[in-house]
Amino acid sequence: MTRPALAFAFAFALLSTAAFAQATIGIDEALVIVRAHGMATVAKLEHEHEKGQSKWEAEGLDAKGKKMEIEINAVDGKVISIK
Repeated sequence: MTRPALAFAFAFALLSTAAFAQATIGIDEALVIVRAHGMATVAKLEHEHEKGQSKWEAEGLDAKGKKMEIEINAVDGKVISIK
């Protein structure tokens, strides 16, 4: 591997690790949060890092069967949005 390629690979690995190291809210806590905000059935719950923000995105249904989407800040657990 050439020196510039090695430097790029190292920088990419460092940035990727730092970006995901932010998450302090785990999947179990994220599940509790989305259920507390009305999501009765959770179909999808995944961690994303987008635009400098670490977050959990959940998709599912409320108690009446209506589709819901909830985004949670993965650092502090605050709800970003509910749709």
